[in-house]
Amino acid sequence: MIILSVNNNEPMAQNVYTESIMGVIVRILKANHGDCILVSHEGPLSTFNILIDGGPSMTFKHGLRQRHKGTLCKVLDDLKEKGQHVDLLILTHIDDDHINGLIKAFEDTEYLPQLVKAIWFNSSRLITHHFKVTEISENNILLADDSPLTSVQQGKDLEKLLDEIQCVRAPLIVAGQVYNVGPFTLKVLSPERSQLERLLHKWPTEVESGATSSHDNDYDLSLSEIWAEDKFVSDPSIYNGSSIAFLLESDGRKMLFLGDAHDQIVAGNIRALGYSDTNKLKLDLVKISHHGSQYNTNSETLSLLDSPCYAISTDGSKHGLPNKRTIARIIKATNGKIFFNYSHVIPLLLLPDEVENFSSRLDVLDDEIRF
Repeated sequence: MIILSVNNNEPMAQNVYTESIMGVIVRILKANHGDCILVSHEGPLSTFNILIDGGPSMTFKHGLRQRHKGTLCKVLDDLKEKGQHVDLLILTHIDDDHINGLIKAFEDTEYLPQLVKAIWFNSSRLITHHFKVTEISENNILLADDSPLTSVQQGKDLEKLLDEIQCVRAPLIVAGQVYNVGPFTLKVLSPERSQLERLLHKWPTEVESGATSSHDNDYDLSLSEIWAEDKFVSDPSIYNGSSIAFLLESDGRKMLFLGDAHDQIVAGNIRALGYSDTNKLKLDLVKISHHGSQYNTNSETLSLLDSPCYAISTDGSKHGLPNKRTIARIIKATNGKIFFNYSHVIPLLLLPDEVENFSSRLDVLDDEIRF
């Protein structure tokens, strides 16, 4: 059985998990320009699975009449064949490249409706009920796929699907909470309540400025040019600010999953845990925020971390991501390697005269990482 409990003694489900630790496996799936990650704990008797986001729709199925299975569909097939479940599903936020693959997998009754046991999802209903306000109807429009904006309507679509299967849901997920989930401990670093409260207002069209991601890439800049004049500008996106980010711990292993979260919020809550640039948070893996956007990864935050592996999830097809400024910051502020789930992204990031000195810092992810 599963236990999902928070440090304020609010239970999500009645269950117990007492198996000894055998190992943790992380699979950062090819999810086009989005995120879809499966974290599995293998115990001697069973496996506990956490699915983080579902990528855009084609991560589940794609092609004419959805005949072709995407990476998410194939992973779920594997769980079904092994008699396993998605013990916890975490939807970090409602951007299309995180939620739409999940919607498609819930619409197919052979997949997530049968597999998911519980979900973290800060839905519109949950947020408005928490703050005791009504929803903003103007926010329910579905915007174009290349827009950095997102629709509450997709969240409502998922909410309806969850109602139909009576899925167990957590209370509002906010920074500072600590959950014991099966063999894992999850410490929530984002969002703050104030960030969720901003979702209660009519969404502005400010992000048309491109300040959440650069539509043109910056690959013509040299690393030395970036380092000489680099200034961090924070992501102003309300929606990315609502993203769930957390520190996952199990059997001495620590991993940071940042969704599209705002850098300064994550940094502040890492410091609140007692870490600093002289007492770094030692990690086995960091999933970099917002597909490597320069607006979500600051050198000051990187100075708090000590990890051999910084992973970026994107195929490079949208919004000029990953930004080379992010790559430059990681190279300068850390000793770790930067891993990508699409190999073709790597050659684009270094100029010819940078390859000899820095190509060893960039690598492609294996299909799975075992700890």
